Amino acid sequence: MRALSVAVLSLVASCGVGGGPERDDDDQPRGRVSAAVCADPLNDDGHCAVEVKDSHRRAGAPAIGQDEKLDEAAVAIHRYARDAGCAEPVTDGHCSGTSELAATEQDAAAVRRSLAAGGYSDAVVRLGRETDPTVAGALIYAVRVGDVCVLGDVTPPPVEKWHEWYAGLLPDGRCLDP
Repeated sequence: MRALSVAVLSLVASCGVGGGPERDDDDQPRGRVSAAVCADPLNDDGHCAVEVKDSHRRAGAPAIGQDEKLDEAAVAIHRYARDAGCAEPVTDGHCSGTSELAATEQDAAAVRRSLAAGGYSDAVVRLGRETDPTVAGALIYAVRVGDVCVLGDVTPPPVEKWHEWYAGLLPDGRCLDP
């Protein structure tokens, strides 16, 4: 299992910029040109390719840091997901230490319970399929926030890495196929 500090979430929060997304001449938010936005293209471990593999089916989405309210919601969602694997006791309602989750059905159920406890009862949490924007077998979760999907995953062994990103909605308004 891979241990990660919850402090990583503050990195996502620090990407937020005030005032929301900039607008172009047609009053459309800039940055909504891609259906899935690789969260960290400069440090890509190969995951960017799978994050966008179903992008031809999705609406546009902003990049992390282009929509402050979305970024704040994403920090909360990712924190609840990570809390599901808290390796230490919690005192403030959230994990203050490391989080260990793997790509298993048991961990998917734990993430689902944690997100529901945080008020995200409509979250989709399961193991990834070939058609999902992740590697097959990864633990993937998706929460709709307005017209954007906040996604995260834990890839299966031997890599077991966390990834967090935004994607546009599928044509039916969902974040993941059933």
